[in-house]
Amino acid sequence: MIRYIEYNSWVGLFSLILAWSLTLLSPVAGSVVGINYGLNGRNLPSSSEVVNILKSNNVGKVRIFDASSDILEAFANSGITLIVGVPNGQLESISSSQDNANQWVQNNIVPYASTVQISYIAVGNEVLINNQQFADYLFPAIQNIYNALGSSNLQSKIQVSTTHSTAVLDGNSYPPSHGNFQTQIKSQMTSILGFLSQTGAPFMANVYPFFAYISSSTIDLQYALFGQANGVDDSGSGKHYSNLFDAQMDTLLAAMKAVGYSNIPILVTETGWPTQGNSAATVANAKMYNGNLVNHVSKGTPERPGVMIEAYIFEMFNEDLKTGEEYEKYWGVFNADGSKIYDITL
Repeated sequence: MIRYIEYNSWVGLFSLILAWSLTLLSPVAGSVVGINYGLNGRNLPSSSEVVNILKSNNVGKVRIFDASSDILEAFANSGITLIVGVPNGQLESISSSQDNANQWVQNNIVPYASTVQISYIAVGNEVLINNQQFADYLFPAIQNIYNALGSSNLQSKIQVSTTHSTAVLDGNSYPPSHGNFQTQIKSQMTSILGFLSQTGAPFMANVYPFFAYISSSTIDLQYALFGQANGVDDSGSGKHYSNLFDAQMDTLLAAMKAVGYSNIPILVTETGWPTQGNSAATVANAKMYNGNLVNHVSKGTPERPGVMIEAYIFEMFNEDLKTGEEYEKYWGVFNADGSKIYDITL
């Protein structure tokens, strides 16, 4: 039997209600915006220098993609909270055995848990649809990591989830109220949502208006940038959308509701705008998008007005070793010396 069901004790129920009250149900003032810290670039500063850059810019939340000991040691006693990733390539091993998951937590989390503020473990990245070859390992790995945290008395401190791209939505998910998950992943997604609902962890989503904009000839750039735009009316819900980010968020909410889960918070693990590599990828557009995002997240979406959105900008530095489209290399907010590529208050 899956041990995460034990969370239905009165203690777990109290923690669940408290978590939801803090992250979902209570409108709060101010922004909660973090940043992604990737390593796929040359001449990047050391992890200790990165921590100093973050602290000097009052950035209090960071997502890292692997449990690197050097990075975790650098964040010790920094006051910065972390999302720690489990790479897709490790899912098969972790899913195959509880002992393997226990060992991963013992090696990568337990030694740092008293000095590093780890809020979440993100098990896998965009597995469903985008990296479907790992899909069979995903949910068992999530369960095993959660149980391993329980064995180390860390379940109440660290939540477990996984990140999704908007590719998990089917092609008929428009307007937002018609959101639905792709049929081929609906069963796996429902299992994950059931786990999140029971444990109080958020649905993690990588939300990119940029990709939607460059793949469409009809989307207004200002609508994608949180600018002055006419917006879109949802004929199904009667709600008005003044920006594409909100529309993408509420489409995910509708998809979750369609499979029976309407109260799970969404944490935006990635969002941002590149500065080079595409005609729409400019410094001015990146500054506008990310600056407006920071000002917007406390307002919620039309489906959840006033409910703060925890979001992480992609990303801290340009990563010139990335392959694929040229713009994939140019999402950074900071130069390697700690100066900003464009002025933005995080």
